[in-house]
Amino acid sequence: MKKTFLITFHGQFENDRIIDIGNDPCFDSIPSWGICRPTTRRAVKRGDTMIFIAKINNDYFLKGWFIVGEKLDYTSALARFPNRQNVIISTTPTNHQNIWRYKKLQKSFKKTYGHESPEFLSHFDSDNVRYYHSQTDDHEIDNWKCRRIFLCKSKQFERCIKANSCLINGTSLRLACYKNYIIADTNGWENLDYLKIKIEEIIKATNFKTPIKTPKGQHNVLRFDKYSDDFFKFIELVKNNNNK
Repeated sequence: MKKTFLITFHGQFENDRIIDIGNDPCFDSIPSWGICRPTTRRAVKRGDTMIFIAKINNDYFLKGWFIVGEKLDYTSALARFPNRQNVIISTTPTNHQNIWRYKKLQKSFKKTYGHESPEFLSHFDSDNVRYYHSQTDDHEIDNWKCRRIFLCKSKQFERCIKANSCLINGTSLRLACYKNYIIADTNGWENLDYLKIKIEEIIKATNFKTPIKTPKGQHNVLRFDKYSDDFFKFIELVKNNNNK
């Protein structure tokens, strides 16, 4: 059974278009999604539909949608899309500030070694090639490789800290479990930000009941299967009215 997901990201208007700061999702031809929501990207399958909603200040706008056509590993994504910001690896050494996301892990490393810059976070090896943190990616040093590519948990990181080494270094990214860079179906996607459709309009048209954010202000990935047909009927109506 094919699934439909409603995904919120933090966006902004740029030249009257909606973009994500890290350009993820990227709606260039052809769209791709390679950084955010690693757990969801791992779970989705070919044929599933992704609907992207941008939070801009206190409003929510529809960015677009696509059907999942392929799932690539990051090395294949780099070869196909070498200039995309949401391909967060590079074969060229880069310089990044040593900013951590997980402060508890940072304290654990500093307590053990007396400094805050673990060398093993700056690169990794896969299939006899060394990869580095892309210069255009702004994720923290303990977030880009560990969480976004290898989906490591805190316990794994603690083991790496103890060894002062990436214990999965050398693992092939071509393994199926690491094919989490999502490519749209070439015949199944639309960039709809020009329509400036707000989430309130989608809720009214589909009778979607689940709040877009939690009481704590979080934005979870939401299942949208039951509302998909009404959503696409509404989109066609808006496009037709826009063309009159």
